[in-house]
Amino acid sequence: MHRIAELAELIRREEPDGVRGITTEQISEIQEAWGVSRLPPACTEFLTHMGSCAGRVLRGTDAFFPVILQMKEWAGEFFDENAGIISLPGEALVFAMHHGYLVYWMSDTSSPDPEVVLCTEGDPSPLRIWPSFTAFLNSHYIDEPGVK
Repeated sequence: MHRIAELAELIRREEPDGVRGITTEQISEIQEAWGVSRLPPACTEFLTHMGSCAGRVLRGTDAFFPVILQMKEWAGEFFDENAGIISLPGEALVFAMHHGYLVYWMSDTSSPDPEVVLCTEGDPSPLRIWPSFTAFLNSHYIDEPGVK
């Protein structure tokens, strides 16, 4: 498994203009928009290296700056529409959505590299769980492009 910075470099070799990180000021904007005082270090590293674009990783998914500034609002709508079916665990943080029907969250933001859960609207069972945010990113690099 590749560390996040290594993964960014591998993608950059495939697509030289396809990887762009964001600034610490932009990361602070995300924290403010999401209502958190800090992000897990693995998430911060991802944003630093690939927060604006990550090549084929998560292409078509709302996971990049600046659209992720609206993530808290969109996640709220998703869970309102799925009330009684899917609920977000207390320490979880939604960090990405795919076309409004798939939601990705980090299970415990106090963890440096938290578990990632993928759920779809109308289904109480997770579609997939990754043991860490880093494993999640690696799986999207290794797998064929698209939602896995």
